[in-house]
Amino acid sequence: MPSAEFALIAELRDALGQGRAGDGTLIGIGDDAAVLDCGGRALVACTDTLVAGRHFFADVNAADLAWKALAVNLSDLAAMGAEPRWALLNLALPVGVAGTEWRADFIRGWQALASSWALRLVGGDTVSTAGPLTVTVSALGLLEGPALQRNAAQMGDDIYVTGTLGDAALALERAFAARRGEENALLVGDDWLEQRRLRPTPRLAFAQAAQQLGARCAQDVSDGFLADLRHILSASRVGARIDADQLPLSPPLAGWVAGDWERLSRSALTGGDDYELILCAPPSLAVALQDVARRTATPLCRVGRILPVEAGVRLFWQDEERPLPARWGHEHEL
Repeated sequence: MPSAEFALIAELRDALGQGRAGDGTLIGIGDDAAVLDCGGRALVACTDTLVAGRHFFADVNAADLAWKALAVNLSDLAAMGAEPRWALLNLALPVGVAGTEWRADFIRGWQALASSWALRLVGGDTVSTAGPLTVTVSALGLLEGPALQRNAAQMGDDIYVTGTLGDAALALERAFAARRGEENALLVGDDWLEQRRLRPTPRLAFAQAAQQLGARCAQDVSDGFLADLRHILSASRVGARIDADQLPLSPPLAGWVAGDWERLSRSALTGGDDYELILCAPPSLAVALQDVARRTATPLCRVGRILPVEAGVRLFWQDEERPLPARWGHEHEL
């Protein structure tokens, strides 16, 4: 059953997202980003909003907030195989928040990520508000060749995941526990987990190289691995087998999971905020993709394969087929 957010998106798409033939829209509403034909070059556009109290703690460091607000958009561009070029920034600032130190930290955090891609801020808006601190970023990039798309997975494709899964979800779980004053024993790797939550790594270089190699299908992992895999399966009208033993786990997360299925499920399978990529590609690209992963210093794991649609989603762990969790990932409510 679709969430309220996705139902609203469908209504807006059907009512407002229909244009005239030949208007230059190559990919519209329904993927990680839009792709527009601009005189022979493909422009990729996406936007995301982060709201205090919903997407981040109100006392977050401004440098970390700037990094993440930009990173979540760059991850969407990566999911299409695009090269980032420009960004727009909108800030709704409660009175008294954006002092000199806050502004300097925000700029520093933005530059720390944007400079890696020579990304230029070209506009936006600022407004004071009686509501929560809100950051909206729109990112624009260019694309050579066909975009990676959710609807391009084919039967027999291998399913890959970049990086590691579940770190941000565990870090957030521990942060909430600490704020409630609950016992929260230190783990080796706490700093790593928190860094993964606050400063995710957009997999741009890998995605661009994979797209140029001939990969067809990708999706960024924001709401949880299973939830975002479902977008691919629904759009491509296919099923999947997932080998949960192969899910990439960082050492601190693996130590915390320690063979516990419930912990693995709520972190690596259904936890959100990873901003890694799910990639589907034919087995013929397996060796070349691993070479691309090495060249771009991107951890890459094969975690399953695409099945016929009637197979649904089959989940295996420790040589047993496991029931699908009731909750596949973050549920968007309005």
